[in-house]
Amino acid sequence: MLNRTTRRHFLISSAALAASLTQRSASGLTTERPPKDDETPYKLYFNQPAATWPDALPVGNGRLGAMVFGKPSLERIQLNEESIWDGEYRDRNNPKAGAAVPRIREMLFAGKTAEAEAFALSDMMSLPRRMPCYQTLGDLHLDFSPSGIAPDAKFEDYRLELNLDTAIVTTSFTCNDTRYTREVFSSAPDQAIVVRLTASKPGKLSFTARLDRPGPSPFEAKALSSNRLSLDGEALPVKDNPGLPVKEHQVGVKFHSELLALSTGGSITTKDATLTVANATSATLFIDCATSFRYSAGAQAMRSAVSRNLASASRRSYASLRSRHVADHQRLFRRAEISFGPDANAAMPTDQRVQRIKDGGEDMHLVPIYFQFGRYMLISSSRPGTLAANLQGIWNESVDPPWGSKYTININTEMNYWLAERANLSDLHFPLFDLVDSTRTPGARTAKDYYKARGFVVHHNTDLWGDSSPIDALGGGIWAMGAAWLTLHLWDHYDYTGDTAFLRERAYPRLRENALFLLDYLTPAPAGTPYAGYLVTGPSCSPENKYTRPDGRSFNLCMGPTMDIEITRAILTRLLQSAAILGSSASADSELLSRARTAIAKLPPFKITHDHRLQEWPEDYVDYEPGHRHISHLWALFPDDQITLRGTPTLARACRATLDKRLAAGGGSTGWSRSWIINCMARLEDGEAAHENVLQLFRQSTRHNLFDVCGLKANSPFQIDGNLGGPTGLIEMLLQSHAGQSATDGQHAEAQPPANVTRFLPALPKAWASGSFHGLRARGGLEVDLEWKDARALRATLHCSISRSHTLAAPNGQRIAAIKQAAKDVPFTTNTDQTVSFLAKAGAHYTVTFS
Repeated sequence: MLNRTTRRHFLISSAALAASLTQRSASGLTTERPPKDDETPYKLYFNQPAATWPDALPVGNGRLGAMVFGKPSLERIQLNEESIWDGEYRDRNNPKAGAAVPRIREMLFAGKTAEAEAFALSDMMSLPRRMPCYQTLGDLHLDFSPSGIAPDAKFEDYRLELNLDTAIVTTSFTCNDTRYTREVFSSAPDQAIVVRLTASKPGKLSFTARLDRPGPSPFEAKALSSNRLSLDGEALPVKDNPGLPVKEHQVGVKFHSELLALSTGGSITTKDATLTVANATSATLFIDCATSFRYSAGAQAMRSAVSRNLASASRRSYASLRSRHVADHQRLFRRAEISFGPDANAAMPTDQRVQRIKDGGEDMHLVPIYFQFGRYMLISSSRPGTLAANLQGIWNESVDPPWGSKYTININTEMNYWLAERANLSDLHFPLFDLVDSTRTPGARTAKDYYKARGFVVHHNTDLWGDSSPIDALGGGIWAMGAAWLTLHLWDHYDYTGDTAFLRERAYPRLRENALFLLDYLTPAPAGTPYAGYLVTGPSCSPENKYTRPDGRSFNLCMGPTMDIEITRAILTRLLQSAAILGSSASADSELLSRARTAIAKLPPFKITHDHRLQEWPEDYVDYEPGHRHISHLWALFPDDQITLRGTPTLARACRATLDKRLAAGGGSTGWSRSWIINCMARLEDGEAAHENVLQLFRQSTRHNLFDVCGLKANSPFQIDGNLGGPTGLIEMLLQSHAGQSATDGQHAEAQPPANVTRFLPALPKAWASGSFHGLRARGGLEVDLEWKDARALRATLHCSISRSHTLAAPNGQRIAAIKQAAKDVPFTTNTDQTVSFLAKAGAHYTVTFS
């Protein structure tokens, strides 16, 4: 387990860290953009307050989050601090697992699947089986009845707005001839949630404030002084945890939170646990929280940290706080955008625009807003030095949230970060890398205890402490590829940035550790089995899915599911590619690299089913659930590139057949699932199919405030993954960069850097006939701006951060006519497939024109 004190004492330095990383990005790849005024097109607004928590509007600084309802009389601002989790770190490995795994493999190879699954349940699942979950901090309640703003009062000119460009939620309305305005934001530079309340007439602002938290965990709310409230508590487990002694159940992260109030005019008093502002013209509230996860020295350390931080923030004027916050946010937010021209629907409230799509209409100008909302959510929930975004980012109102609001790493957490590199938010990727690091020590123990393997392993979930053992049930738990998939994100960061120091110091060591595990985990399939003579993984599953055998029985577990083989091939291939790039830095690993080359050649090839789909399991089984939400075996199509439209056309057609059958049977039933489908359709360069799934994402899985939902029911819970995976699909429709050609078997056996091709408008639908984007990123250190009209590219600008050769592909039906640097022609080579290649220089800008 990582040292919590050294890892998480960052309140004082977090702003400097964020600034330094921002400056590093700006001085390298990102070019400066001219500032825009407050009339940004990127706003969500409503004519009524949020009725329920999933309808409220989010703010966040990576660590502190809030959901704003915008209620005029009885406002609720729900609060979060990212490290408030129940439970604690435990070694939860099942002591029977080491002896059980070889026997379970034998049973699976022998076709005794029922016996193998029963054995895995009893001897492989973690003890206790339940993993800790992420919990809410609590709520700030503001009662404005003392101002004469009663719940049944008449309100005029009401507006609730989230300005994505400033990251501020504003509520404004008129009541009793007074205009009231409230602004809420979560500041990264000042590490506090700030609530600004103003009245248009002197002395007309009066309200009470109190803090509380949902049960059943005990909490203490009290006044600390005439203008301060505190909320103390502990995130205790709500549910019993099977396998854990009763006397040990009540353990969790402790927290201390404070609210500090300042006013212009009037008075501030406290009594018991209530703060009252009377007859003021304006007031500013500051909220901060410290936890025992970061301040393990105890309660006094937490109190001192919050007190220092609030004292520092409150010494600044509101204008200074606001401007610092906006400038910090805009350095990230303004790096990229997509535009389809003037928005004819800009005056229509967001909920009405979403409803129009749900009713069968279209609104293409809502798509760029949705894209920027996804970028806003990542900026707000993942900053350098914070924890990675969990299933709900940082926004959770419950002490028992859906799926524990933890890190589900068989798709959801990875999808959260697909957007980071492509959407020019590369520095926000680092919390995910820190999450990988936090799993190394627990994961090494699990690898040794379960599989007698080196390296480290994580199964399908992890938590605040980097837990690694199997949890929940067979369909998800017995799957050992979580750490490997997460680690491939470190390769992606290198692939986009060309940062060789990062590859050497962070990415290669993690790839190496995963390769060590996988090479020990692989086992030869015996004669008489589907993959006889090949190396396979297992016991494992195709995440959360089942297959049906000819005898009618359905199972989860198998040996060598397709997704496992794809991820294993990717890890070993990226290891070899990294070693080739690093040269002498990896020379000590010659034996490991030799084993990796040998293992790649012995991995099973892809198979195609009797009905022309990509095969998901070792045998051509019947799908237990034909419309299953997971499309795990299409991992090689997206996010990886082992299967490509031109390199492996037969396999690409099999992927399309898989998608068509899934969709025909009701697939895409969750926001994240639909988002994955959009990305796959984009990789297949079918713009119309991708666009139809974008519409379905709005119609089935998007709330009126643009929140993604995990399910088709009206009360389906919010998950952030679809909000980040959907915008990734929009980028993939407009700009792609991945391998242009693959080996005909899709196995990438060469140990050379990949020959990526940057493709312009590869899946442009008819509905987006004209538009532009700027600041999107491609592999190899490229930042791309592009304009198109009547479905034809006009010009592209490439901003290059490293010197290297690039291969470019024009949209279908067009060719690249010229590449210029400062009005001078740049020589390029036209390849047999009509792509062009040229040598770019670091720091240079190139203009590409099309025939």
